Amino acid sequence: MPQSGQLLHHCRDEWGDLSVHQDAGRRMLCFGNTVEQSCIDIHQPARLCHHYTQVMMLGFLLAPTVRHCTLLGLGAGALAQAVLAHHSGCKIDAVEMRPKVVELAQTWFALPDDKRLRLHPKDAWEYLNHNPVPTDLILTDLYLGGGMNELQARQHFLAACRGALKPNGILICNYWLKSSLTSHALNEALQTVFDQQVVTLSIPDGNCIAFAFDGGIPRLHSKQFMQAAEALGKNMDIPLQKHARALLHENRQAFRYSHLIEQR
Repeated sequence: MPQSGQLLHHCRDEWGDLSVHQDAGRRMLCFGNTVEQSCIDIHQPARLCHHYTQVMMLGFLLAPTVRHCTLLGLGAGALAQAVLAHHSGCKIDAVEMRPKVVELAQTWFALPDDKRLRLHPKDAWEYLNHNPVPTDLILTDLYLGGGMNELQARQHFLAACRGALKPNGILICNYWLKSSLTSHALNEALQTVFDQQVVTLSIPDGNCIAFAFDGGIPRLHSKQFMQAAEALGKNMDIPLQKHARALLHENRQAFRYSHLIEQR
């Protein structure tokens, strides 16, 4: 998504330029170009602005229970803020390889100092290979200035993610549909690693969110699922029920023929 508005801050680290912009009530983080990597509503920092981040919140309705989640890629901290604000019983381990990005999230994007949030200034692959905290949800949003980090399309990385999940955990990946790596991940690597137990939702802004289930695709009670999405969406001030309806529609066969016990 192109950025516009006032430049508030510019700096560099070993990976390149970083800039903070603000326009019409939104504050945006960019990595050396005019593409928003993350943004917050400056009046409601815990409100998710981007549709793809809103869709990722459906993972909290698809998992049986979520007491812990892992964020691979912090950015401006929008996802972390949303989880902290709306899931009080959930602890977070957030992994970000660029210490300067963590600093910007705290300084410019209101990332709170919360005992439920642990920050890891390291590469996601390094984190996954050094005793990662067992987790209910992993949300991967690994992007560089030039586009999606190819790591999240690689089978060895996805296998390490599955290894870090608790039983019945879910890996949620943000893929960019215009990347040549996306089809590889969705059609081969991700499906292989998770035994074909994957559902996806394409978003008009060019993203595709993939939900990969360690314990198999849940059989949903659609009415209860939609009611839960409506309630959470109202609390978060986002159209979560709309996203839930789209997810069910795009994956109606997968959910219908699941052999698992109903989750919701």
